Amino acid sequence: MDKMMVDQSKHNHSQVISRAATILKALQHYPQGISITALAKRVELPRSTVHRLVSSLEQASLVIHTRQGIQLGAALLQMTHTAHTDFISVAKPHIDTLARRTRETVDVCVFRGQYSLSIDQIASDQELRVMSPVGTAFPVYTSAHGKAILATLSNEEVKTVIGDKWIQRTESSHVSYDTLFRDLDLIRKNGWAVDIEEHAEGVCAVGVSIQSSLAERYAIAVALPVIRFNKNMTEVTSALLQCQAEVEEVLKR
Repeated sequence: MDKMMVDQSKHNHSQVISRAATILKALQHYPQGISITALAKRVELPRSTVHRLVSSLEQASLVIHTRQGIQLGAALLQMTHTAHTDFISVAKPHIDTLARRTRETVDVCVFRGQYSLSIDQIASDQELRVMSPVGTAFPVYTSAHGKAILATLSNEEVKTVIGDKWIQRTESSHVSYDTLFRDLDLIRKNGWAVDIEEHAEGVCAVGVSIQSSLAERYAIAVALPVIRFNKNMTEVTSALLQCQAEVEEVLKR
């Protein structure tokens, strides 16, 4: 009986951890917040269970409860940043320069399978700007930084990563391999990727992958409102490519 009770306790503990992890992963897709009810529906758990888990996570600063809903907390976002300190420290001077030159938001992301995960950001100083909290997970085929990384893979590897489940963020999002592969061919040819309102309406971006001997796959992107994209794309792309070259040169040393 005692062994059965111990085994049941271990099972319950593992279940709690698994459910908490599911909640944290789901919150990556809602940087602006999500209600408890909507979150429970997303993770397919009872609302009471989600409420209890969120309360525990909130005590550990892993999530926060705002007017907009539940969001990832400061402790988790700091861990995301810290895990990639080596790369960020190398890239920092160069992305600082990129941000000053473009006056647009610069994102540093790491490849996480079906997602491109934001690990650092320098926000634009302009009144109209694009921002996503560090820790945001972007479907890898809807973002400039994600597609830049996908373009470094073969088409077969891309299929393995994405599988058969597509998330359509906007009417411009890729939802088939036919259009995605045409896009990736162009990215491989040009050396950079663009996101023209594929992840969010009114938002565009230019992104590049960073070639290095590091175990992780990183990318840097400049995000800007669509109203400035067409006018400034050439200058933004040029500055981004220079930043890419500088970071890759340092990583070779």
